[in-house]
Amino acid sequence: MMSYLLFLAVCLVTCRSAHAQCSNTSPCPFRGGDDFIKPEETSSVDGKLDMTLTVEVSDVTVEWLTFTRRTYNGGWPSPSLRVRAGDQVDLLLKNNLGGNQAEGEPNTFRHPNTTNLHVHGLHISPRAPQDDVLIEVKPESEYQHHYELNQLQPAGTYWYHAHHHGATYFQVASGLAGLLIVEDEEESMPDELAAISCPKNCDREVPMLLGKLLFYGQDAFSFPVIQDQIGDIFLLDDIVTDENITLLDWLERNDATQYLTNGQYVPKISMQPGEIKRFRLVNIGPTDMLEMYLEGCEMVVLAFDGVYVDKPYETKYVFIPDAGRADVAVRCSEAGSYQLISHNAPDQIMSIGNTPVYEGVIATIEVSGEPVKMSFPTSLPERPFFNLDLRAFPDTRIKGRNVVEFGPTPYLNREMMKTGDYFRYKFRTGTVQEWYLVNADPSSGHPYHVHVNHFQVVAYNQYNGPVASFAPAYYDQQGFLCDQQLEDFEPLEAPEVIPVNLTYLGHETRDRGMAGYVPIGQWRDTIIVPPLASITIRFMADEYPGTCVIHCHFLNHEDVGMMMVTEIVRPWQSIRGAHVTSGGFYPGTCKFFDEWPDVRKNSPSGSL
Repeated sequence: MMSYLLFLAVCLVTCRSAHAQCSNTSPCPFRGGDDFIKPEETSSVDGKLDMTLTVEVSDVTVEWLTFTRRTYNGGWPSPSLRVRAGDQVDLLLKNNLGGNQAEGEPNTFRHPNTTNLHVHGLHISPRAPQDDVLIEVKPESEYQHHYELNQLQPAGTYWYHAHHHGATYFQVASGLAGLLIVEDEEESMPDELAAISCPKNCDREVPMLLGKLLFYGQDAFSFPVIQDQIGDIFLLDDIVTDENITLLDWLERNDATQYLTNGQYVPKISMQPGEIKRFRLVNIGPTDMLEMYLEGCEMVVLAFDGVYVDKPYETKYVFIPDAGRADVAVRCSEAGSYQLISHNAPDQIMSIGNTPVYEGVIATIEVSGEPVKMSFPTSLPERPFFNLDLRAFPDTRIKGRNVVEFGPTPYLNREMMKTGDYFRYKFRTGTVQEWYLVNADPSSGHPYHVHVNHFQVVAYNQYNGPVASFAPAYYDQQGFLCDQQLEDFEPLEAPEVIPVNLTYLGHETRDRGMAGYVPIGQWRDTIIVPPLASITIRFMADEYPGTCVIHCHFLNHEDVGMMMVTEIVRPWQSIRGAHVTSGGFYPGTCKFFDEWPDVRKNSPSGSL
């Protein structure tokens, strides 16, 4: 890590003149250091936003490198949308991509030119014409969305992105993602927060859409590998460099992999000494967590996933899972150059496991000029009633309990994604739900994401469930084969006894301040479920019936099957008939007599 930082610093000084001569046929190391650019914004006016997002093939340029990607409205970064609670958003999604694509099998990388749209994190209806991610907008067609934002929609940082199952990873990695900001009402903010926020102090907002959009290293899920699997034709293998190799070969040999910021390579953010700015950090992934450090400066957490925390608090690092967001107030008191980096610190690994965390510089912060005096916010706007504290909510009033189990990739609740009406659980609007997120994977965590409703983290529990192997099969913690198995279990291919890896067992006993753990009581829409972990969450199913999608937000996992659908129904409708079990086996169990997590007798539907 230190050698990389030294290389970058030297290159910033020595490479600039030579860099001007670099091109696709004469490539050279990227240098970074360009001035930070905010994405162009489209804002609602008088409660309405009417716009068009056009999906098309475009050339985009990162310093000297020009390549062809699928983009919104012709390039990077995608336009940012800025709205307010209660707004009406009419968004026409036009798909100008060509129709030359193979069908492909379900739960494979397929349909590179079919798309749709997800407004990630909004508390909104999942039914058409709003946030229905099962819609297919086929090549050379369009779809008119009519979004009606909730009157109590929390102000915060969100994002939008393509979400067609089978093409989500490829399209987000291509750049089909953009910022979506729900702006605070000025009178709702304390003075210190208003001083670093729109509408009057937009110059102190730093919106950062962060993604590994430059991904040409030696990796099974690098962008050119997925391009090849999904049938894309823009591979950079037809450009010959002055080293007499293709540009694609050069990029792969030089491990050209970098998290970009609004499409920029390590941009420079300018601040004054003592100035405070509001960084809106969005991790679009699509395969990495961010564990972010800013040595020499102060970071104060304001919100995660668009929901304000109880009270601002200072932190040494900010952990953002794939698809997560963080609003952070930043102050550097002394003039100088600082680096915002992501680093998988060794003392955090027991809370994360082998989950991929990006390693590298995200941006530099150049602090100069006249010092200013500013104060961090000490209070924050109140949350709406559906995001109030549920930790003391009486157990007897919980109206539904459910288990979401991550198995060996690509299994979620022991099966791969089936159809949009194959509901794995049903629950009613107006109820408080208690769910248990468990991960049988012994080495890697998975980012759990749910649509429609945010959830509150209530507890990290002792993990008593099965341990996954990649046969695929489940074993108990002594290494004996479970009798409650996965849908695709082949008994002749699984030994009766194996050594099991329990390295990461014990999350309920570890320091709650470690990076992989969400502070108890915080609200999220995305959370890492560490290996061999059990997490209790609660949420209110506020007002929106319809299909509620759940998936791993490692999008390469989602596309190959790690996704399922649940159904939210009205209070008078039946919640029977969900496919809660898989082959008669309940998620989270190993032996037929297992009572943990014991949700069978507590389920109001009788279907568990």
